[in-house]
Amino acid sequence: MGRGWSTLALVAVAAGLGAYIYFVDAERSTTEVKEKVFSVAADDIEELRVTAKGETSVLKKTDGKWMLVEPVATDADDSAVTALLGGLTSLELTREVDPKAANLAEFGLTAAKADVTFTAKGGVTGRVRLGDQTPAGADLYAVKGDESRVFLVATFVESSLAKSAFELRDKRVLRFERDKADGLEIMADGRVPVTFTRSASDWRVTAPVNARGDYGAIEGLLTRLSTTMMTGIETTDMSDLKKYGLDEPASSIVVKYGSTSATLAVGTSAEGKAYARDLARPMVFTVDPAFATELLKEAGEYRKKELFEFRAFSAKKLVVTRGAESITFTKVAGSGETPADKWTISGSGATRDADTAKMDDLLAKLSNLRADTFVAAAPAKAATPVVKVTAEFDENKKEDASIGKDGADAFGTRPDEAGAMQLTASAVDEALKALDDVLAPPAATAAPAAAGAAPDKQ
Repeated sequence: MGRGWSTLALVAVAAGLGAYIYFVDAERSTTEVKEKVFSVAADDIEELRVTAKGETSVLKKTDGKWMLVEPVATDADDSAVTALLGGLTSLELTREVDPKAANLAEFGLTAAKADVTFTAKGGVTGRVRLGDQTPAGADLYAVKGDESRVFLVATFVESSLAKSAFELRDKRVLRFERDKADGLEIMADGRVPVTFTRSASDWRVTAPVNARGDYGAIEGLLTRLSTTMMTGIETTDMSDLKKYGLDEPASSIVVKYGSTSATLAVGTSAEGKAYARDLARPMVFTVDPAFATELLKEAGEYRKKELFEFRAFSAKKLVVTRGAESITFTKVAGSGETPADKWTISGSGATRDADTAKMDDLLAKLSNLRADTFVAAAPAKAATPVVKVTAEFDENKKEDASIGKDGADAFGTRPDEAGAMQLTASAVDEALKALDDVLAPPAATAAPAAAGAAPDKQ
C-alpha cells in the first residue's frame, strides 16, 4: 500500500513538473524581443503623408516648422505632429503573424485605418499601414512598406498615427504673438467697448473708465485666446455670414501687439457650439459656447478689486490722516544676530514703538480691503473721507487711497482711478478698529515696590 502511494506521488510530481515546463516553454514561444519598425530619428523626418479617416494629409517641414500643405495650406498643430512623429519613430513590432501573407485584406490592411509614409534626410523613406484589431483587441495588424509580412503593434499607436487633416492643422481660434500683446479691445452686445493697455508688466483698463487692471484676469483672457481650439470647421464660404450671426457679431475681441492686431468675431450659438471667425482667415469655425460667454463679461470683471496695492509684508511706511490728525507709521529694520523689524508711530511731536501684533493686524486689514462692486462716484456723504492713507512699499512704490462712509455703506477712492469702489462695510469697520487699537497708548506698568517697604495693612 505504501509503495503504491509513493508511486502515485511521484506521478503527480512528474505531471506537475511537466505542466510547469509546458507553460514556461509556451510563454517563451510567445514572448519575443520587440523589434523597432523604423530606425529613423523624429528630427530627421522632413515630410509626412497620412491617409486616415477618409482623407489624405501632406505635411512638410520648412526651416524647422511643420506646415500642412494638403488638403489645405496652413500651419500644422505642433502637438499633433509631435505625437505622430513620436508614434512613428518609436513603433515596435510585438510579434510576427504571417511572414508572407497572401491576402492583406484579411487583416484590414488594404483599407487601412492609417497609412503613413515619411521622407527623412538623405532620401530615407518609410511606410506603415495599420489594419484591424486582433480578436483579443490588444494589438493591431500592421505591414511595413509594400511588404506582405504581417506583424502586430500595440493598439494605442492608432491614436497618434490615424490623424485627420483637421486634427493635424493648427486649430487655434486666434493667432497672435502672445508675449508681445500690449492692448485689447472687447466689443460685446452693443455695450461701450472695453479696452486694456499694457505698460511693462502692468495692465490698465482704459475704457469705459480709466482704472487699474486685474493682471490675472486680463492675462487669463489672453491665455484663453491663445490656447482655445476650434471644435470644427463649418465652412470656407464667406458669402453668407448672416447664417452664422457673423455679419453683426454678438462679440468681438481685438488683440494688439505693436502696430499689428488680430481680431476674433463670435456670432450665434446653437446646439452646444458657437460660430466664430478669425478675420484674417476665410473660414467659419465652431468653438465652445463657454468661451463665447467669457467675452461678454463687464468691464468691472477686469478691474483690480483691492483698494491698496501694498501687502502686509511689503509695506515700508504709512501716513494715516483722520480729520486734522496725521500719524506716520515707519518700518525700522532690525539688527544684530537675530534681527527683528519693528514699527514706530509718530504724531503730535512724539515717537514710540508700535505693538508688533497690532501693527500686523492693521496692515493685513487695510491691504485686504476689496471692492464688492464699482460705482461711477461715491455718494456725497462719503466724499469727505473718514481716513486717508498714503503707503510706501516694495522699493520705490507709493500710493494714496481714501475711505468714506454713507450710513452703513463704505466706499474707497484712489486718485489714479475713476469712480469709486463699494467696500464691505464690516471689513472697513474692522480696519478702523485695528487702527484705534494700534494707536491706543500702551498700558501702564506697575512700579516695583521699594526694597524694605512695609506691606499694606489690611
